[in-house]
Amino acid sequence: MFLVLSGTRIISYLEVLVCFLFLSIGCDRPTHQIHMDSFVADTHNDILLRSMEGEDILSNLPDAQSDLEKFKLGGVDLQVFSVWVSPNEFEESEYFQHANNMITKLEFLCSRVPDKWRLIKTYQDISYNQKRDIMSCMIGVEGGHVIGDDITKVKYFYDRGMRYLGLTWNNSNSIASSAKDEFENISGLKKVGLTDFGRKVIRECNRLGVMIDISHAGENTFWDVIDLTSKPIIASHSSVYALCPHYRNLKDEQITAIGENGGVVFVNFYPGYIDSTYLDKAELIHLKYELERQMLAEKFDTTSNAYWYAESKLLKHEKSRIVPSINDVIKHIKYISDLTGIDHVGIGSDYDGVDIMPIGLEDVTKLPFLTKKLLDNGFTIRQVRKILGGNFKRIFKEVCDK
Repeated sequence: MFLVLSGTRIISYLEVLVCFLFLSIGCDRPTHQIHMDSFVADTHNDILLRSMEGEDILSNLPDAQSDLEKFKLGGVDLQVFSVWVSPNEFEESEYFQHANNMITKLEFLCSRVPDKWRLIKTYQDISYNQKRDIMSCMIGVEGGHVIGDDITKVKYFYDRGMRYLGLTWNNSNSIASSAKDEFENISGLKKVGLTDFGRKVIRECNRLGVMIDISHAGENTFWDVIDLTSKPIIASHSSVYALCPHYRNLKDEQITAIGENGGVVFVNFYPGYIDSTYLDKAELIHLKYELERQMLAEKFDTTSNAYWYAESKLLKHEKSRIVPSINDVIKHIKYISDLTGIDHVGIGSDYDGVDIMPIGLEDVTKLPFLTKKLLDNGFTIRQVRKILGGNFKRIFKEVCDK
């Protein structure tokens, strides 16, 4: 690292670059410093999927929304890496092993840069890393289908570092019914809400110290969880239904219940969950590029991440014209704060799990701009620090630390 002198202080070219970057986007140095001095935790990121495709996320990836350098520029202190196994791409018999492979991959990545990334299991681990400017890497399992119907696998993944369990993805499973299935195919479900096995899973998570994540879970599942859990719950990457009526978002009654439970809603930045007009406009772009998408389908398996990355790159320029802005994300954060209190909202970006982000939040490096916008919208520094990561710290300590 090259160094330059600034008075009596030695600073790196990286710091100079960061300062210049955020001055250029309207984030003044004091605001940027507030962000960098805050504990920043993002509860959902899918960059591990790129790593499983052979990309080196410890290097600069121009097409990715996050990587080692971008996390640093964004001031991220703790990142939850999603362990998600596509039920469309893998056979049921492969779910468990592929989830294990993803965790092993994250362990390997951390071993390559031990002074920059380190896996955490306890609150003490988080504090240790924060003092040493090491990004804490936490495992969040997205979709209980990787557990199957074996309760011992909850403890297995806990021992490997899982500190939240997303009960479902879009697919229902042996634990519970998903939001997608409850919305599109509720009459075809064998069981709506938590199953008997799912109730065992909730109790086991409570016993071990695993946060229960209801993002992607159906409404019936949600209320079953609220009635049963003895610990605060989270929505790791969900937004507000009243502002954008999508089945993946939470209704006012659910947000209020999470607040009363002591839990936290971590706002998802994906345009389709932020702006109610986005998905219809995006579909027109898909139709416009139907021929090009068919050509990609001849080259890649359409269920694979490789196809999704190629399609995202193809459509990015057109979609960038229709996405909402960072101001729309602020509206969702403010709505939750006004409804249930500042202690119950955080950020769960979904970077590298979606094809495009709002203007002003295009990738992880833009997170300091979120701090500026929150302050501009009347949030105090203390409130902003709760949103950025303080609320995550609190719920992690309450649920996961024994």
